Amino acid sequence: MRRPCGSRRGVVWIPRAILGAALLIAPAGVGPAWAAQAIAIFPTDRLTTPDPAQLTGRRVTLLAPSCPIDPSGCDEVALLNQLDGFSVNPRVAITFDAPIRIESVTRDTAFIVPVAAEGAAAPIPLGQFVWDAEGKVLYARPERALLQSRVHALVVTTRILDGEGKRLRPAPDFLKPRDGTGHERKVETQMWKAISPTGLKWADIAGIALFTTQSVTADLERMRAVLESRAPPAVTFDLAPGGAASVFARDYVQTIDFRRHVATTGMLLGDPVPLALNLLPPAEVRAIAFGRYRSPSFLSADRHILPVPTRRPFPQPPVEEEIHLTLFLPASERPAGGWPVAIFGHGFGNDRHVVPPAIVGTLARAGFATIAINVVGHGGGHDGTVTVTRMGAPPVTLPSGGRGVDLNEDEQIGPTEGVGTRIGSPFQPIGPTGGLKQTVADLIQLVRAIRRGIDVDGDGQPDLDREQIYYVGQSFGGIYGTLLMAVEPRIRAGVLSVPGGPLVEIARQAAAFRPGLITALQARNPSLMNGEKDFVEAIPLPGEPAVKSPPPGALEIQDYFDKVEWLSQTANPVAFAPYLQQAPLGGGRPRVVMYQWAVGDKTVPNPTTESILRAGDLAAVASLYRHDQVAANLPERFRDNPHAFLTWTFFPDVADIGRAAQEQVVRFFLTGKIEPVDPRFEIPPARP
Repeated sequence: MRRPCGSRRGVVWIPRAILGAALLIAPAGVGPAWAAQAIAIFPTDRLTTPDPAQLTGRRVTLLAPSCPIDPSGCDEVALLNQLDGFSVNPRVAITFDAPIRIESVTRDTAFIVPVAAEGAAAPIPLGQFVWDAEGKVLYARPERALLQSRVHALVVTTRILDGEGKRLRPAPDFLKPRDGTGHERKVETQMWKAISPTGLKWADIAGIALFTTQSVTADLERMRAVLESRAPPAVTFDLAPGGAASVFARDYVQTIDFRRHVATTGMLLGDPVPLALNLLPPAEVRAIAFGRYRSPSFLSADRHILPVPTRRPFPQPPVEEEIHLTLFLPASERPAGGWPVAIFGHGFGNDRHVVPPAIVGTLARAGFATIAINVVGHGGGHDGTVTVTRMGAPPVTLPSGGRGVDLNEDEQIGPTEGVGTRIGSPFQPIGPTGGLKQTVADLIQLVRAIRRGIDVDGDGQPDLDREQIYYVGQSFGGIYGTLLMAVEPRIRAGVLSVPGGPLVEIARQAAAFRPGLITALQARNPSLMNGEKDFVEAIPLPGEPAVKSPPPGALEIQDYFDKVEWLSQTANPVAFAPYLQQAPLGGGRPRVVMYQWAVGDKTVPNPTTESILRAGDLAAVASLYRHDQVAANLPERFRDNPHAFLTWTFFPDVADIGRAAQEQVVRFFLTGKIEPVDPRFEIPPARP
């Protein structure tokens, strides 16, 4: 039975799973112990079942809560039980039969080791400790994300001390971690080989659990395979009335106004929003073109991607979506092979219209074209408009190509509505996972269109270089950009500005997004809110002291956030980070990437960016804007949050900071090196 929300024990599905496995592990007939003992460890492959249709050869089989009492918990476990392994950032849970001294749990006394050598540092210490005194459960996280589809050993040693200062007592059955997992004997041999460098002896082991991490990149790799099985799409520029050309020479363009489709009844369109053409002078930008291409849609009507066992190919989607793009051509003479092109990935709540002008001019001065599409669920609904006024000609109104939908049927189309699943539905925990993956698929399709050849002026020659394709993404664009760079090797270099992950961590740490989590916790049945206006989760950040007295309801919230993160790993930049340089997919070349971030970012808090850098060992390719050193000298409106520094060219008071960040992007594209551009940007030491 599920405990009430006010219980300090935590949501029941993990403790029940742990204790169920413990019955298989703990020795029978144990009398009073002279020291405490670990009686259960999670995760464990004892909570999986063989499944040859999965890449890992197994599938998760968690015990479900009582569905009448916890219907949302039942839905969540049903979703998790479709996965082929445990989270790459698992919420470790070690249950003891007596209190322990938390301070005795160190990097040497409890840790995770990959069973097979993988090149990354090991063992992997645990951190972010939370102690449930009532249940005598220690919760923790690995200090970095684990690699996908790997067998790992969670090792608990006798060096952990109980409440009386005595070492944990080992149980012989704990030293048989293969039992009940289906693993072959060679796995246990590899496990002991992996543990041996720690210097631990047999008597030092109190318990071991073998567990397999889920496949993370399989969905996007298979989606890319579907795209590659089709002919590359053609891009056409015929969006003007009657199918006329939608390419406009910058010399003659006076204004461009975007009207977002915001409602399904009444006033359908929002107020006109002018594009910042002052940042796109004709001396730098030759033309602005509005085009379209088609991309297969993997999304269901519920805005998630139907699960397919990871060893099987994705089915061919029966539906294609028309994707609209905006292309800015530089004023410089077109090279023989066409202009190099940078794909710009916009942020959460933005669109392909309003934000790109902030960076297009800098790229154009360096000879780069810029191209952008809308993220799934962004840009308003499909009936939005873009109106171009020109000298000596009547205005031209084009479709805006919005991708938002009225998912909750309230007759309004929010700025991000449709990128994620509906709050209150059984798919609520999946959130924007499907929308992020679909956006990446659309960008892969755009890369394929560029390589096919994009002819803007109709002269039969490609205007964009088929080989020189780059990427720069800001915020949300840095998040899905990390996924894109991992799975699409044909992009020469990518700059990921102010990304973070996982999304649930951004949402709980950032004041701007926390209300969305409040709504989700309230919508869950039963609700998990443990406060009147806000919730208290009591989750320590990496490096912070252990939480020893979590408030009522906090453990349930932690458990829910863990499930949300677990379900989102197939679109989590933290989970994808290792495949940029450490372990490129398919044995390919390491990706040429640079990360930009800012001290004191309040939209994507620094710990979430650090999670990406730590997971992929990417600190050496990261540039840090030291906002803390310059904020006091800036106008007040820019002191609090430096998140948008890359696009601060919109604002004369801080435009020099934006230009410096953009110049760093351009130099990175040209040289593949992170170069010093401004003393306010701290770069890592040059590699030998």
